[in-house]
Amino acid sequence: MRNFIRDRGTSLVLVVGIMLVIMLLQSAISYTLAFGQLHIRLPIDARLLTDHVDAARLSLGLLMALLWGLGRKPALLKLVVVINGAATLVLLAHTASLASVLAGLGHQAVAALFADVVLMALSNILIFSIWYWIIDPPGVEERPGEDAPWAFLFPQRGGNLPHYEAWVPRYADYLFVAFTTSFAFSPTDALPLTRLAKMLMLVQAAVSVIMLTGIAGSAISILTGGS
Repeated sequence: MRNFIRDRGTSLVLVVGIMLVIMLLQSAISYTLAFGQLHIRLPIDARLLTDHVDAARLSLGLLMALLWGLGRKPALLKLVVVINGAATLVLLAHTASLASVLAGLGHQAVAALFADVVLMALSNILIFSIWYWIIDPPGVEERPGEDAPWAFLFPQRGGNLPHYEAWVPRYADYLFVAFTTSFAFSPTDALPLTRLAKMLMLVQAAVSVIMLTGIAGSAISILTGGS
């Protein structure tokens, strides 16, 4: 069993698991384009399309598991990029939609949004942790790319620290970068080096600002004003 997992990549099975978690988090959000008050704001044809979202997520999850089981690493990596890109667009759509209708929500509706903000915040962290892991060598593929430039300058890379000569970042390091970016709205221990890394951090921080200071803050104001 260990050899089976090792041959197909321990990092890849971790990525598949995280992608499944992201799908579950986004499917659990209640006030989306498919449900809640936003549902009635869509034309009927758009509402019908949302009925197939969960089925599509299930199919993609099964496809990722199948590709990993068959050892189709290149195809799996491409699929992960596509699914994570779609999850990013869904996150942006949820954030923009909720922010646009927040002022018109009632006291009871706003109370239900807090769980959605938590789900969206967790999705934000996990989605961008995958992006950071993908773009920074050796990345998910676990191939040391000697000619590939780093996307992030970790402290362990910036100097000759004792016992860190052979250090390479793992998923936990990118998860920490995504977590701190979400709440600090800026880089902390790892500095972005490439333009792509900077743009990804910019988008993640912008989503966090809207969710935490915009949606959550406004929701608290509505609740306290209506109590």
